[in-house]
Amino acid sequence: MSELNPEQRAAVEHGDGPLLVLAGAGTGKTRVLVHRIAGLLDGGVAPWEILAVTFTNKAAREMRERLVALCGPVAQRMWIGTFHATCARLLRRWGEAIGLPRDFLIFDDDDQQKLLTALIKEAGWEDQISARTIASRLDYAGNRGLDPITAIAGPGGEFATEFLTKLVPLYYQRLAREKAVDFAGLILKVLELTRHPEVGPRLAGLYRHVLVDEFQDTNLVQYALVRHLAARTRNLTVVGDDDQSIYAWRGAEPRNLLDFDRDFPDVVEIKLEQNYRSTSVILAAANAIIAGNLDRRGKALWTERGGGEPIVHHEAGDDRGEAEWVARTLRQQVDDGVCAPGDVCLLYRTNAQSRPLEEQLRRFGFVPRVVGATAFYDRREVKDALAYLRLIANPEADTAFERIVNVPPRGIGAVTIDKLRELAAVGDRGLYAAAREVARGGGGLGPGPRKKLVGFVELIDGLRAVHAGGATLAELLIQVVERSGYRDYVEDDDGAERMRNLAELVNVASDYDAETAGDDDLPAAPGDPNDDAPVGGLAGFLERIALVGAADAADGRGETVTLMTIHMAKGLEFDVVFLCGLEDGLFPSLRPREEMDEASALEEERRLAYVAVTRAKRQLFVSNAQVRRVWGELKSQVPSRFLDELPAGCLARTRPAPAMRPALARRPAPRRPSRDEWDQRTWDDDVPVIHTDRDDDDGGLRPGAMVRHQAYGRGRVVELHGGGASPRVVVEFVGVGGAPLTKTIDARWLTRE
Repeated sequence: MSELNPEQRAAVEHGDGPLLVLAGAGTGKTRVLVHRIAGLLDGGVAPWEILAVTFTNKAAREMRERLVALCGPVAQRMWIGTFHATCARLLRRWGEAIGLPRDFLIFDDDDQQKLLTALIKEAGWEDQISARTIASRLDYAGNRGLDPITAIAGPGGEFATEFLTKLVPLYYQRLAREKAVDFAGLILKVLELTRHPEVGPRLAGLYRHVLVDEFQDTNLVQYALVRHLAARTRNLTVVGDDDQSIYAWRGAEPRNLLDFDRDFPDVVEIKLEQNYRSTSVILAAANAIIAGNLDRRGKALWTERGGGEPIVHHEAGDDRGEAEWVARTLRQQVDDGVCAPGDVCLLYRTNAQSRPLEEQLRRFGFVPRVVGATAFYDRREVKDALAYLRLIANPEADTAFERIVNVPPRGIGAVTIDKLRELAAVGDRGLYAAAREVARGGGGLGPGPRKKLVGFVELIDGLRAVHAGGATLAELLIQVVERSGYRDYVEDDDGAERMRNLAELVNVASDYDAETAGDDDLPAAPGDPNDDAPVGGLAGFLERIALVGAADAADGRGETVTLMTIHMAKGLEFDVVFLCGLEDGLFPSLRPREEMDEASALEEERRLAYVAVTRAKRQLFVSNAQVRRVWGELKSQVPSRFLDELPAGCLARTRPAPAMRPALARRPAPRRPSRDEWDQRTWDDDVPVIHTDRDDDDGGLRPGAMVRHQAYGRGRVVELHGGGASPRVVVEFVGVGGAPLTKTIDARWLTRE
């Protein structure tokens, strides 16, 4: 007990009755929970009379281990576990009262997906709905205790179709037949038990003390459950932080904590505000950001640690420049011995932001480790889009054909593909050639499969014509997404994140278009080791992406650096944190959400910023870009309002990025064309470019002049090719490890030093 501060001690020594512990980030809440449970055991409460509920198996395991170390083997007899594990135990004991056998099975998310997929296939609805869509609506209903059919007809009412209302009952019938319960059903069935005339009262008195960790993350169903389990004694201890409630999008209800005293008017509230993680500078920033929220109980973190390093803010010219600055700064920090790569984390709002960061980390000799998501080029939707491009580039690419012939679903199943393999083998040709034969009336397939293959062949032939007609890679990719139906496919699949990843892939293509424009007409740069590699065009683009992984550990060191979204970082801490993409519309995200109004959504974004800042123990870097690529086009960005909320005394700003070029500043922000506009668009339309104001035709560029490029940094002009407003310039940059790196670049992408 001597290691506890006064507030922690007060929480530990609280006797009977409801207790609310408001535990700020890094204030030792797990220590309080463990010592409180130990105190209850010392006070004569039997271990089986205590229930401690957590949200993750890791947290439950850590709590049990610490209790065993503190109290001995007696702690092994306690009820410590996640909501799902606790409910499974209760159902094993009493589930027969509601018709659930003791040997019931638990369907995890993968089992649920397989069952829904099978039901969809049996009903012949593969082309109309996806298993993921139905699962998301079941989850939505389960988190809120709603009838699934009612929930489907409510928020997201576009899914309220006849086949869905038929499919959901079939799903529950099949679960019952297989004696199975899904994750949401575990909690809902225990709630059903609480209403049972015999079992309900027993559950209400089963535990003398109920303790809930991370209470701000509970949903309505979970809160209803713990209220019932503590109904007889009212000894309910909840530990949480309303300022870290960031999961409303998956059903968490912040009001459970904010309005706790309405359900328990005699609650004792204790605030844990002394932070043991971060410096006072970082805490001052966190306090300033969260103070902008009105709907909170209020607390202010403080620490006995010294002031610490200032928060470094960098505003880059564009998103590539931001990523380059992050990687370069990190390389300098590591080389100077300030930090180790394993002590660093790069945080961002959405997974789509990871791509340029991954790219630049590789360039500076790091190996990116993306937590909670696959690496950018391994993401399903990215690989699907690239498979379309591979088939466009090479109709003999059978692997690409098999990946996307039925993506989005077109009703082209395994039987049809097997028949195509037979046809291809006979003619010693690729699957696409066999599909074209069938589409033209050959091959011996019936009218149903032929009709479906006709649509696919026409799609690919049309996209190949777009490519042959001179479309840029960015334009071609957008056409792939639109014409294939992939956009509707992922949007129906609750796919906002997937669409952001596809938009980022278009940005990659746009960068490649700009970098390689006109390369085929240029002589190789003197000494350029890449003069034999394909440059420009679709083949070169696909080659570059295929070789991305080979750049890991480019300088032989191969230090691993962690990247993740802010949501994934909750509960973690790092010596050094880079918080990227602080721009309004990105962070805070300003897109509408069905589960909350605009004001509530902004408050959740601010809580997310608070979580991000408090992940840093020693040093925090924040960055934003003046312009960001959106669907391959440059869009002016407004610095995040959260930057304005940081105390000026906590900030150290780097040398500002060069001001946005005047021609771009005058341009209206480009937007993604609508579907109707794409139907009317001609491929002679100009693609947006950055125009520069120059005093003369070559912009003052001469051999020997020093220039800067957003991706490659500072370099020296070696040669110029061509004239006019946009000559091609051979530049020698400083590459990784100091080795010279020679590139031929359009002058539009260079600025004079």
